[in-house]
Amino acid sequence: MKDAPERPVTMAQVADLAGVSVPTVSRVINSSAPVAEETRRAVVRAIETLGYHPNLMARGLSRGRSDTVLVILPHITEPSVAMRLSALIDVLRKSPYELHLVDLERPPEQRIRRIGEIVLRNRPAGVVIISLPLDDVDHRHIHNADVPVVLIDSTSTDFPSDSVDDIAGGELATNHLIGLGHTEIAFIGDQEETAIGVPASANRRLGYQRAMKFADLPVPSGYKGTAPHGMDTARRVARDMLRLSQPPTAIFAASDVQALGVLAAAREVGLDVPRQLSVIGFDDIQAASLTGLTTIRQPLEASGRRAGLQLLQMLGHRVREKKPEFPELEVVVRSTTGPVSSNTAQEPLSAVSLEKADMVTKVSSSPGSAARQARLIPRRK
Repeated sequence: MKDAPERPVTMAQVADLAGVSVPTVSRVINSSAPVAEETRRAVVRAIETLGYHPNLMARGLSRGRSDTVLVILPHITEPSVAMRLSALIDVLRKSPYELHLVDLERPPEQRIRRIGEIVLRNRPAGVVIISLPLDDVDHRHIHNADVPVVLIDSTSTDFPSDSVDDIAGGELATNHLIGLGHTEIAFIGDQEETAIGVPASANRRLGYQRAMKFADLPVPSGYKGTAPHGMDTARRVARDMLRLSQPPTAIFAASDVQALGVLAAAREVGLDVPRQLSVIGFDDIQAASLTGLTTIRQPLEASGRRAGLQLLQMLGHRVREKKPEFPELEVVVRSTTGPVSSNTAQEPLSAVSLEKADMVTKVSSSPGSAARQARLIPRRK
């Protein structure tokens, strides 16, 4: 027996609790006409008590149009999320829809409402969910809301989605370092038990471990570091690693933001990059090219554009722009990685010209592709 759809609080219930008419509640919500301050406060108290959320889609229809697209994401200031969002906005800016952003900054167990509840209570014209996983309850709420949904950086059998193979990406990054002759390679990623979004960092760690295993390379306990996501937290973890009695000669950071923290730590302890330490990140945000960071490029902007075009099609619009291809993961070689055998002969990072063209090695992100590449690397005892 299916669960009955959750009934959202109605404007009439708010009016009853506040002791006013439904039109008065509507005037308070829409600020469409003057309302006495005492009355306004009564309506606001009733809204807060009942947990009422205006049906934005219905409000749009009452004005003869439906104009709201809800975008739910974690950490709006995170560069990779911002790049996806910027591309999405660029697609939707010429559409008749307004974007309403919901920034989730807490782990699921600390949130006031689930993702599915947010969708159900708001009932927008459409929804885009970026870098956030959905569970069975979320799926049920979203199906009850009966609105088009598109996922970015997440997978689902129920909704259109785009995502990369983060395990394969972790292998690509690690294999790049192994191919340069490094055998003492460390990993720095997110603190997995408090992660807010999809488990990208955890999967990239699995890829790192898989590549190291294929190459018969040991991973000392001090070579896997995690911390809450951020540049400064990664800097502190990397600083401790680089002060080990046997420090790594290369570090794979699960994101470019964390890789920038590793570069800061290298400067703190007086190491030249890449002469004494190689560093590779993941994402290829704008700061990566500015700092000469070697990284794994994933299609951040393409995923945002694809989601916007997909949603417009689901909403019944004729879309003239062709949906961009979803590019393969690729290694972008810049100036923070170098051969371990020639570390002493390379210039420090400060002396490397960042104006030279990036060296890009394209590698398929299909499952197993990175593993096949790893087998081509001679095993080291």
